[in-house]
Order: sequence, then structure tokens, then C-alpha cells
Amino acid sequence: MIKILKTILLIFLVCIFIIIFALLQCLFFYSKNKRVYFISRAINIFSIIATFIMGIKIRVNGLSNLHRKKGVFLVTNHISYIDGLVASRIFPLIFIARGDLKEWPLFGTFSKLSETVFVNRTSTANLHKEIDNITSLLKSGINVILFPQGTTTSMVEDVSFRSSLFQAPIAALSDTIPFTIKYKKINGTDINDKNKDLVLWYGDMEFAPHIFSFLGLKDIEVEVEMLKPIESSLKNNRKSLSMVSQEAINANLHQYDKI
Repeated sequence: MIKILKTILLIFLVCIFIIIFALLQCLFFYSKNKRVYFISRAINIFSIIATFIMGIKIRVNGLSNLHRKKGVFLVTNHISYIDGLVASRIFPLIFIARGDLKEWPLFGTFSKLSETVFVNRTSTANLHKEIDNITSLLKSGINVILFPQGTTTSMVEDVSFRSSLFQAPIAALSDTIPFTIKYKKINGTDINDKNKDLVLWYGDMEFAPHIFSFLGLKDIEVEVEMLKPIESSLKNNRKSLSMVSQEAINANLHQYDKI
């Protein structure tokens, strides 16, 4: 019963925010910066409500005043579709996502109207345009999040980043803020090899059965660790910026037990 109730509430919530995003698109048709600014705030509100419905409890360490910064390039490890909700619950932001997401039923419409920056991970034909788009958002004071692994994985250590889009914060002279997402407990039990797949989503797992099972969980405890911001400058190169971010995240992930 709880699965059905949560499913109905989430579908209703997604539909409501699709309408909100569409209205914002109309209201600020001639001003992209204002439109995207308010959409990033709406995504934040959506995530606050969605995480409450889903029973996701988030503890944030090291946040200080980082959540008040504007125009930052956020990067983190990626182990579940829940990661995006966790991140946007903390920061107003715009997502960078793989191009095929816009073809998903309902969520594709949600993503397109919420100004998601779609990138082609198999071709570099439009890479320059994608970087310019992200750079423009950062310069406008809008936070952008990238999951640089390019895909979810079952492990939480030794993440490997793709560096191409790290050119955007360098061009925008924006800070890069790495952070880690760690799923700690499921229904009050420490996450382990036996229950981790209730939350983690990777490989050839099918989305619909997984999320329907996920919605049957009572609560999930998540720990987010904000790491030291990395100042970007024209003297940096994307590979070094990517590597510094990757090393910071890996070092933090190794501080706790492996899943």
C-alpha cells in the first residue's frame, strides 16, 4: 500500500512541477537567465518535497556557507538515481545529463522543461556548444551539477572522472565544489552487501521495478560530505581540475567502510 501511495504522490508531484516549469518558461520567455534562475529554485523545492515523500533523510557535513554560493560547478560520485534528488535538496541547481534521458516517459519532459543540459557522451561533435552552455549558466550565477563518472556504479571508491566538461568552470572562473554521497542506512539497518541494491542502481538494473521496490522502503539515511572548494582560473586545465576533484572525492570515500 505504501508503494502505491508514494508512487501516486510522486507522479502527481512531477506533473505539478512540469506545469510550474512550463509556466516559468512562458513568464520568462525573453529572459533565459531569469527563467533558469527560478527553475533552479523550483528544482530545489521539488527535491525537498520528493525526498520527504520517499523517506530520504540527509545529513550534511562541512556545508558552512557553501550552499549560499552562486554559479558553482558541483561534482560528486554517482551510485543511484537518488543522487540527483540528494544534491538538489541541498543546492538550487541545474543538471547535466546524458542525452537519452529526454526520451524517458514523463521524466524526459520534466528534464527538458527544467533546463537540463543534455550532453552526448558518445560523440564530441557538440562538445564545444555544451561547454559554452554550461559556462553561460555559471557566469549567470546558476549552480550546475555534473556526475563526471558518466554512469552509476555499484562501488563507492576509486571513481574515475571524464574531464571534458571541466573546461566550463575554468572558462567561467567558477569554483568547483566536490562532495560525496554515502548511503548509510536502510530502514534503520546499516547498508551492506545484502541490502545495498535496494538503493544503488547500476549496470543493467531496470528502472521501473527498482524504483517501485525502493518506494516500499520506510526510510533511507544519507550522508553528504562537502569538500574544499577548488578555485578555477585560466591557468588550470580541465584534466588537472578533474583530477584534483577526483582525488578529493576518492580520499573522502576511502574514509569509511566499503559497501
